[in-house]
Amino acid sequence: MPTVIAQLGGVALYPWVFSAYMLAATAVMPVFGGVSDGAGRKGPFVAAVAIFSAGSLVAGAAPSMLVLIAGRALQGIGAGGIQTLGLIIFGDLFPGARRGRMQALITAVWGLASVVGPLLGGLIVDRWTWRWIFYLNLPLGVVVVLLTLAGLRETAPDRARRRLDVAGAATFVAGVTALLFVFLHADKAAPVGWERAGAAVVALACLLLFLRIERTAPGPILPLSLFREASFGPSCVAYFFAGATMFGALIHIPILVQWGQGADATTAGLSLMAMSIGWSVGGLGAGQFVNRLGFWRLTVGGMVLMVLGQVALTLLRGAGWGTLMWIGGVIGTGMGLASVTLVVAVQTLIRAERRGAATSGILFFRNVGATLGVAVMGASLTARLGAEVSAVEGMRTLPPPLQAALVDGMGPVFWLGTGAAFLGLAGALCLPGGSPVSVVPIREREEEMAR
Repeated sequence: MPTVIAQLGGVALYPWVFSAYMLAATAVMPVFGGVSDGAGRKGPFVAAVAIFSAGSLVAGAAPSMLVLIAGRALQGIGAGGIQTLGLIIFGDLFPGARRGRMQALITAVWGLASVVGPLLGGLIVDRWTWRWIFYLNLPLGVVVVLLTLAGLRETAPDRARRRLDVAGAATFVAGVTALLFVFLHADKAAPVGWERAGAAVVALACLLLFLRIERTAPGPILPLSLFREASFGPSCVAYFFAGATMFGALIHIPILVQWGQGADATTAGLSLMAMSIGWSVGGLGAGQFVNRLGFWRLTVGGMVLMVLGQVALTLLRGAGWGTLMWIGGVIGTGMGLASVTLVVAVQTLIRAERRGAATSGILFFRNVGATLGVAVMGASLTARLGAEVSAVEGMRTLPPPLQAALVDGMGPVFWLGTGAAFLGLAGALCLPGGSPVSVVPIREREEEMAR
C-alpha cells in the first residue's frame, strides 16, 4: 500500500482499501448462501468468481484511489460468494464421514496461501508493479470457471424456480453494510460524528425491516427458524467470539512486535506465520478426529486452546517475537479445530435444503465478530495511549518511552480477546454431541421415511 499511495495519492482514503472489501464480503455471505439453496451452487459460484475477477481488473487498472476502492468492493462481493459457496459445495459433495476431512483440506489450503501470498505479493511489488497483484487473478479466475463448469455436477432441485427473496437480500445488505461501517470506525479517537450516527439509524431500520420480511418470505435468504435448531445458535455464538479472538490477535501481534519491540516489518510478518500454520494444522486435525471425538469435544477443545493462548498473550506480551509466535500458533491451532468442526457440525445436523443458508450464516457471524472485535480492541488501545496516538501514527520505530506505553496499552486489548475467547467457549459448551458417523445414518433414515 505505501507503493500504491506513492503512485495514486489519496492517503486519507487508505483504510477504505481494506474496509470496502470487508464490508462487501461480509454483507453478501448469507445472500449467496440463501440463493444457492434455491438456485443450486454452480451458477452462483461461477458468478462470484466472475465478480471477483471483474473487481480485480478494475483495481489493477485503477487511475485513482477511489477507483481502486470500487474495485476492492467488487472483489469483496465476489470473495464473499467464493468463500461461502466453496464450503457449501464441499459439504454437498462429501457427506458423512468424509465431510470433515475434505473441509479440513480447505483450511489447509488457506493456511498455505496465507503464508505464500504475502511473500509472493512483496516479490511482485519489488520486481514488477503492484497492479499485477490484481491482474494475476484474471487467468486464475478463468481456470476456476472452466474447471467448475466441466467438473461440478449437480441436479437443480424443484425449488430452483422459486422466487428469490430480493427484498430480504436488499435490506439485509444495506443494514449489515451500515452496521459494519459503524464498527469499522469505532476505533477513531474523534467523537461520534453524524456519519456514524446516521449509519447506526439506517442499520437499525433496515435490519428490523429485514426481520419482518423474513417472517413471511416464501424463500428467505436467512430462515429465522434456523435459530431454533440446537446446533445453529451455539455455533453462531462460538464462531462470532472465535472470530473476534483470532482476528484481534492477528491484527495486534504485528503492531506489538514492530512498534513495541522495534522489529522490522518482515519480523512482524513472520510473527504471524505460526498462527496461520496452526490454523491449518488444527483444521487438518479436526478433519481427522471429528468422526471419533464428535462435534462437542473438538469445538470445546479448540476454544480451550484459544483461551489458553490469549491468557498467555496477555501475561507475556512483553516477551520476544519468537515467544509471541509460538503463542499465536496455539491460538491458530484452536481456531482451526473449532472452525472446521463448527462448519461440519452445521452441515451435518441441519437438513440439506437449508445447508447453504446455515453455512453462510455461521461464516457471516464469524466475520462480524472479527470486525467488531478488531474495532473494540483498537478503540481500547486508542483510549489507553490517548494523546500519544498521534506520535505513534506514521512511525516505523518508536522511542523507548512510547514502546513501553504501547506494550502496557496492549494489556487491556488482549484481556478483551481473552474475554471473547471465554464467551466463545461458553457457546461451544452448548453444542449438541454426535459426530458425522453417528448423525448421518439417523438423518438418512428420517429423510427416507419422509419420502
